[in-house]
Parts: sequence; structure tokens; C-alpha cells
Amino acid sequence: MQLMQKPLRWISVVLCLCLLLAGCAPAAEESSSQAASSTPASSETSESAAVSSEAQTASAGKADKTTLVYGLNTEPGKLDPQNNSVLSGMVVAKQIYEPLIDKDPETGEFVPRLATEWEWVDDTHLRMKLREDVTFHDGTPFTAEDVKFTIGRFPDGAATGSLFSAFDPENTVVEDDYTITIAFKFACAPALNFLTNGRAYIVSKDYVEANGEESLNQSGMGTGPYAFKEWVIGSHLMLTRYNDYWGGAPAIENLTVRFIVEDSARMVALETGEIDIGSELQAVDIERIMNGEVPGVVGYTSPSYKVWYLAFNENFEPFQKREVRLAIAHAVDWESACEAAGGSAILPADSALAKTVFGYESQGLYEYDPELSKQLLAEAGYPDGFEVTYISSQVPVDIRMTEIVQEYLAQVGIVMTVESVDSATWLGAQQNGTANFTTGNMTANTGDPVHTLSNVQKDSPYISLRKQDEKFNELYEAGLRELDEEKRLAIYSELQKYIFDEALQVPMYEQIITYGVRDYVQGFIPDPGVQLDFRLMSIA
Repeated sequence: MQLMQKPLRWISVVLCLCLLLAGCAPAAEESSSQAASSTPASSETSESAAVSSEAQTASAGKADKTTLVYGLNTEPGKLDPQNNSVLSGMVVAKQIYEPLIDKDPETGEFVPRLATEWEWVDDTHLRMKLREDVTFHDGTPFTAEDVKFTIGRFPDGAATGSLFSAFDPENTVVEDDYTITIAFKFACAPALNFLTNGRAYIVSKDYVEANGEESLNQSGMGTGPYAFKEWVIGSHLMLTRYNDYWGGAPAIENLTVRFIVEDSARMVALETGEIDIGSELQAVDIERIMNGEVPGVVGYTSPSYKVWYLAFNENFEPFQKREVRLAIAHAVDWESACEAAGGSAILPADSALAKTVFGYESQGLYEYDPELSKQLLAEAGYPDGFEVTYISSQVPVDIRMTEIVQEYLAQVGIVMTVESVDSATWLGAQQNGTANFTTGNMTANTGDPVHTLSNVQKDSPYISLRKQDEKFNELYEAGLRELDEEKRLAIYSELQKYIFDEALQVPMYEQIITYGVRDYVQGFIPDPGVQLDFRLMSIA
């Protein structure tokens, strides 16, 4: 049996270059009901909301540094691994929970985590040996029953229902406390990749049964290096070191994640030492850092696993027509739009897959041709255009890009009303199908095209993004099940071209992940999925 493993050589080269550049720089959706864990924030914005005295440690720089503060641009919706699709929630969950296997950040090779070894019994059965020295944060031992319980949550999980459809919980067998054979309904090419993903983090069977599913959304409880401490809605979330962590307690005692939506405010907080790490900075700010113009801050950049694209709800009549979708694709000058929206922090996307994902092939950019757009609209029966409401996230680059697209479409007669909403509302509108026109994306941390396209296939939980196109879904299923790497590459070559020719979705941009890090933070490794591993960091 041959299972594809995505080599990340190109990513490694980029990361190495980033580290060299850095060396040149100067030295929610739900609120917690637990009174001690979550406190309502004031009406102030997240940039000015008060944080606890412990969370403010670091504002004076390195002195008395027991808490590392990370500035994020969005707030988590949930912390339940199987029910969270928001990237910021995954950032936090990565510190609280763990996967069975992991990936080496430089080579992309699979490495042990909660599982120590594994072997394929046949194409649909994977036997895993588990660590025997692991406890959850409440002190209870981790066993194979927790793995089986977690896999049993996959079919009903909002974040796992479609992506993990190959897993077969009913026929997964616990052989003893530390041996489990995971069953699959069919041969699944990205199976090992999926097990490294944040949606497959292992939860405690006893904890969930005793406290209910909602307890994972509000606080979380896993085997990871950090344990949940508090979540102040609109302000920050705090974690504390788990001293009994099987891999050795992390060097940093406390970790605070602050929610700072505005890019400029996040940069100011980094410069003043209010935060120690800031991600997704504006192009002008990361350039200043790289040029040595921000004392005490080191800059890093990384390619991304994500493509941001225009998503068409095919239940909205105009978008059922290929001509309309192509008209929109040709109505925008994508190079100019990307330059205006994000500068050097984004790249025009030329495929449904990011360059970091297995099987990527450039399809080129849609030619900017507003006259062709008008012609296509007329052929589709919309010579005067039409009106549509667009749901965008509150990510600053997405807001800017949406405004630019709105202006371009107005020139060909498409009147686009924009609603910019928080992450939970944005995803909710996509899931319930009320978003007729929206921004779509997927951070495919597995590096696999199945992951990228899982929100678009016919059984996706995201009604607004689903495609019922027969050929698209046939190719999607073929790529999911094909174990031969060369044959998979051929499938994804055909699939990317088909998506482009039919304009099933219109790629907008790939984000260059940017980080600013105070120079006393050691062990920092930039991540294409914005999933930093704080257990590797220390303060020197």
C-alpha cells in the first residue's frame, strides 16, 4: 500500500530564508458559563479592553517575564477540536490538546506524538501503539478509549463531519489500554495527514461524559503542554503550563492570547512590548521590521496553506450560470486588486490550491476584461447586471479586498451590498446557506488537496460553498481514494483546470504569513497555517 506524504521541501527553503532574514534584524461565538473561567468584557474594543494584571505582564519588556503574550486578529468561537472551524480557535486548541501523530515542521515527515508507532494492517485498518505516560490536565490517564471516543465524535462534528468521512468509528477496535486499530470505510489517501490535523486532537472520554459537550467549547481539557485558565470575551484568553506534561513542562509559565482586530493596533502593541508576538501584520510593518527599523523586534514570513476565493452559492439563481461566474472572474484586475488590498503580504492566487499544497498547478489569472464580463452577463440573461449581498469576514485584508471587488463589479452592472461580520457569524451564514456571495477559504494544515476542497464538495456542511457539479465531485472522490501518488497528481491536475474553466470558485489571493517577534523569544518557528507551537519557545 502506498500512502501519499507531502514533502515540504519548498516550505523548508522559504523558512530557512526567513530565519536568515530574521538574523539580520536587530537583536465568540460562545462565552464560558464558568465564573472563574470567563468574564464579560466591557463595551470597549478588544484593543482597549482591560486585561488581568497577569495578562499584562510583558508590557514592561523582558523584565520578570513569566507570561508570553500573543496578539491574534480574531477571537476563537469554540475550543472543541471536532466542532471548531475558526483558525484562532485552532491556535489555542493546539496548546491544550494533542494529535496522535505530528509533522516535523521542517521536513514534513510524520513523527510520534500521542502514538509512538503505527502500521497499516491493510488498506483500511491502521494499528497504533499509544504512549503509556500521558495524563489529561485533570490527572486522569490517557488510554485507547479516549482515542476511540474522539473518533466516534467525527461523524457528528461540525468541523469533522465531511473531512473525516472515511473514518469508521463503529469498526474501530480497542485492543488494550494502549493499542487501537482505527478502521476506515474505504482506502483514504490522506489518512495520516488528517490525523495530524487540529480537528483530530484527542479529547477525554470521561471529562466529556461528566461535563457535557459544551464544556469543550468553553474551556477545553486535553493532554497538551498548556491547560486552560480563563477566557475574557472580547479581551484575552489565558493558558498556564501543565507541569505534568509527558514531554516535559514547557519553559514559558503562562501564555496569554490577546484579541487585537486592527492590524495597526496589533503592531503598536508589538512595538511597545504589550505583546511579544504578533501575526498577520501589514506589508508595510513587516517590511519595517525586516529592514531593522523596529528595535527589539525580529521579522519572519512564511508561505500559506490557504487560498482566499470568491464563493458562489449555487442556490442563488444567477450563480447557477457559468457565464455569470466567468463574468465576475474577468471583471476584476486581480494583480492590481491584490497590490491595493495587501501589498507584499499577499499574492494573486492562480489556482484553487495554494502553492504549498500537494498537487498544485498554476492555472494563470483570469484576464481583466470588463467588456467580456458585460458580454457574458448579457448572454446569461442579465444585460443590466443584478444585485447581491456579500458576506465578508472582519479580517482586515478581506475587508479591503471585498471593497475593491465591489468597485470593480459595479463597473459591469453588478451591485454588491457588503456585510462585514465576525468569524462565527460569517461561518454560520455559510453553513446555513444564507450567504449567497461570500469569501471562502480553508487553511489546509495537512498540505493535502482533499483538505482544501472539503468545504466545497457536495456533502460539505457549508451550504453556501457546496458544489453539486458531477465532474467536480467525481474527481474529488477519486483523489480522496487514490493511493498511488502519481495517479493522484494527475487527478488534481485535471481538477484544478476544471474548477478554473468552470469558475466554480474564483481564487483571489494567497496570504504571506507574517510575524513580528520580540528578540528575547527563543525557539520561534513560523508556521504556514498560523499554528504556532509554544511548547518549543522560551524567553532568554
